[in-house]
Amino acid sequence: MALYKHIVCCLDFSDHAREAFDTALELAKDNQAQLTLLHVVHSGAPVVPGEKPRVARRMSKEELKERLGQEMRQRYVENTGGYPSQLRLRRGLPSIEILDELKQCGADLVVLGAEGLSGVGLVLLGSTAERVSRRSPCTCLVVRRVAE
Repeated sequence: MALYKHIVCCLDFSDHAREAFDTALELAKDNQAQLTLLHVVHSGAPVVPGEKPRVARRMSKEELKERLGQEMRQRYVENTGGYPSQLRLRRGLPSIEILDELKQCGADLVVLGAEGLSGVGLVLLGSTAERVSRRSPCTCLVVRRVAE
């Protein structure tokens, strides 16, 4: 009997996100679950791998969507080994958008990295993983990066 039917994996291109992706993919395969790969573009400070922050802020919504979609496909979708997955991009405050996605899609598991790319304001604001885990409508798995 499968534990999970729909797994959402939250990704931000960090090393912790890669660990979360590997874990979510393994769980999806083991449970034959639907797998959704989610990236939230922070409206005020979009992160585009390989670009300086000021360049990313100047991109049009269409260019940003194209670049991030391409990055998601290269880093994650192409590494599913052919396992079917759905790619979702949202824009806004990450914790709010993740929680909204979970409610809308009816996921029964969300997988996130313990730390992301936005380490600057963690003391004042708390991490996205912490906020999501406290308010998630489904089971939440926070994945730590394996020590080297």
